[in-house]
Amino acid sequence: MGADQWPWPWPWATPPPPALLLLASLLPALLLALWRLVWQPRAVARSFARQGIRGPPYCFLAGSLSEAKRLARASRRRVPQLDVASHDIMPILLPPFHRWVVEYGRTFLYWIGPTPAIFSVDLELIKEVLTDRTGLFGKDFMIPVFKVLLGNGLILANGDDWKRHRKVVLPAFNHERIKSMSAVTAEATEQMAQRWCEQLILHSGARQAAEIQVDRAICDLTAEIIGRAAFGTSLQEAGEVLLLMHEMQKMGAAAMVDAPILWYLPTRRNLTVRRLDKLLRAKITAMMAARVAANCGGGYGDDLLGLLLEAWSPEPGRRHAGSDDEGTTTTTLTTGEVIDECKTFFGAGQETTATLLVWTMFLLSTHPQWQDKVREEVLREFRGDVPTTDTLSRLKLVRTQLFSIDTNKTMRTRCMTCGCVRACSFTWFCWRH
Repeated sequence: MGADQWPWPWPWATPPPPALLLLASLLPALLLALWRLVWQPRAVARSFARQGIRGPPYCFLAGSLSEAKRLARASRRRVPQLDVASHDIMPILLPPFHRWVVEYGRTFLYWIGPTPAIFSVDLELIKEVLTDRTGLFGKDFMIPVFKVLLGNGLILANGDDWKRHRKVVLPAFNHERIKSMSAVTAEATEQMAQRWCEQLILHSGARQAAEIQVDRAICDLTAEIIGRAAFGTSLQEAGEVLLLMHEMQKMGAAAMVDAPILWYLPTRRNLTVRRLDKLLRAKITAMMAARVAANCGGGYGDDLLGLLLEAWSPEPGRRHAGSDDEGTTTTTLTTGEVIDECKTFFGAGQETTATLLVWTMFLLSTHPQWQDKVREEVLREFRGDVPTTDTLSRLKLVRTQLFSIDTNKTMRTRCMTCGCVRACSFTWFCWRH
């Protein structure tokens, strides 16, 4: 096409060069990237600085993650000796955040790539966020690996989805159901204690010191209890599910210090996560199929998996949380939501319970006088009988002293999780402190 045939008005005699057209087409995207990656982080940092909230400087694309990686690497080279008299474990668990708390205060601003985030150990602020009922602070995991790991289960669901999931799951944890779980718990715990005794006897005969990996044994114990009581599975089946989840959790922990752009690229780690998630979903689907196949018209059972399947595949004509106004039965939970709930209670339920038990035993080991008192009371009250939920009330010392001094202390100073994440749904939320 000649210059005299150019259909659009143009001040020059020849059409614009292709490079200029390409630049013009890319200019809006370049300006948007410049605003998102450079100008906006600086504006946000200045806005919070005027309100007294400061933090580590923003680094292009990486945010604060590069400095966090450097601090974590430095802390691994000089791990401090664990002081059993001190409950300050933040330098060991979260070395970057401990350094930033010391340097910038109890509430500071840091960056997950170009996304601003507030870290706070201020109890009043934490209480305000967690007790908010307006829906302003929703549950969210910014790292895709953790979203894949837990799905949209009860831990991450918000609003109406959370209410719907909670209504389905809650009956599995009522008082009567918890009482029925006590037999499974006692049996599994007794078997674990028996294995420990056998190891001690074996090594005492060989005149060797017996070494028991308590944390591994507690993880197996909680996996067996949750698998049998909530899903009706064996330890082997529950272990296979948890093994896949633990592998995904390790990759999620490694991804926490990566540049956010790597979270969405087909890297080796992300491809492995997809493969593990596919295997995990296949195993949970097989558990669901086995329970459905075992249903002979008497329902799917009253455990957690049974309640999820009742909501997923209701009986014809039955009204429940998913029924519409005309009485037509609808599906309360989709197949993906049932799988997500299974992942939530398998992973989060098992790990948090195991962590609580391990740290409780650790604190008891550092206070042998409480071991002697509690052991004396248990032997006096039960005399070799297996405790139940009804007879636990006889343990006055455990309830009044152990729970108030040790277990609650465990939950305060050795929490089951390092923290919780909330995402502000209102972009221009004004900092009020």
